[in-house]
Amino acid sequence: MPSHSKGKGWLIACCLCMLPFLLSGCWDKLEINNWAFVQAASVDLSKDGRLRLTSQIYKPGSTEASSMSPSTGATFFNISSENATVYGASLTAGNETGRKLQWSHMETLIISEAFARNRNIGEVLDFFSRSNEPKSTLAIVIAKGDARSHLDVKPLVENNVGTQLASSIQNAQMLTGMSLSVSLRELSILAKQREATFVLPYLPFTGAGTIPHTPTLALFRFPEGKLVDVVPVSKTPLLLMLMNRYRNGFVNIPCGEDKNNGQGSEAFKIGSLRSTIKPRLINDQLTVHIGVEISGSVKELVCTSIATQGDVSSFTDKIAGKLEKQLASTAAYLQEQEADVIGVGEHLHRWHNGQWKTLRQNWRERFKQAKFEIKVHVRLTNTGIDAGQPFTANEP
Repeated sequence: MPSHSKGKGWLIACCLCMLPFLLSGCWDKLEINNWAFVQAASVDLSKDGRLRLTSQIYKPGSTEASSMSPSTGATFFNISSENATVYGASLTAGNETGRKLQWSHMETLIISEAFARNRNIGEVLDFFSRSNEPKSTLAIVIAKGDARSHLDVKPLVENNVGTQLASSIQNAQMLTGMSLSVSLRELSILAKQREATFVLPYLPFTGAGTIPHTPTLALFRFPEGKLVDVVPVSKTPLLLMLMNRYRNGFVNIPCGEDKNNGQGSEAFKIGSLRSTIKPRLINDQLTVHIGVEISGSVKELVCTSIATQGDVSSFTDKIAGKLEKQLASTAAYLQEQEADVIGVGEHLHRWHNGQWKTLRQNWRERFKQAKFEIKVHVRLTNTGIDAGQPFTANEP
């Protein structure tokens, strides 16, 4: 027999020997019944200063898809464990469940305010960023009170708390400008910088069993990794405007000077917003000019008639004037906190590196002493079906 025929025969024989291994199913020694799939998790400080990890785990075979009560038919259960590290706490939880925790389906990580004020949140995030299981899009959230209590909430629409909180924060960002979704991937990039000020979604405590209705933001700074301050709810959308992270939202315009005068308010929907930062260093004085371009439409009219171009200008100027005052107040708040979350230093580093080298050594103080000039321009795109007349306006 020719030698090439023998070689071909050996090749076929080898392929046939390998075939059973290719058809043998899962290569991993752990079957699906060995995993406990985590949907959401929270981190608190225990009384003795250790880390308390609470994992919300999917319970297969349930008939009640959205039940959160600890009944036979519940699809999820919460389990808490304490340790000096997240990894140790996860192993302890695995001992109790009889299954190894699996993080690939996790949507949200909730860290308590108490932990964030006293410890570096990097201690928690390191575990999730180092493992290949958690999603890089995992949402990080700070919560008032006991973070574990937020996992006891019954989701309103979604089938688990992790997905409900993640989608609620995303919609708060996209529809009202009241929050900002921040992922594990974004934080891992910020943590590598020499100094970075950033924000995370903050959930106020509204009582067990309820979803917070007014999320806001919490200020942080790396490398310390500790909470600096909780942003007042009234300043949250304005902060996002200064950060150029504002997507959609609205502005209420009181009919009179006093917003509580009982004359009602009008609503202007912001369709698009773009802010630009231009810092200048003149005679050792840092001046930051911020320009904000807004376009939007009328959603409610109560006391204003928009029939002429002069009416349009008067209406948009009123909105611009109000926003300029509010944005200036928000910038002053950031200066008080020495929190350059809007990226003035980043702009100097990128476009004026020579000046930045002289400013970076005491940047927090230089930012605090900076002079802000804010100019808002508003463009009206449409006034709706009823044109520019209030609902109760009399016919001419």
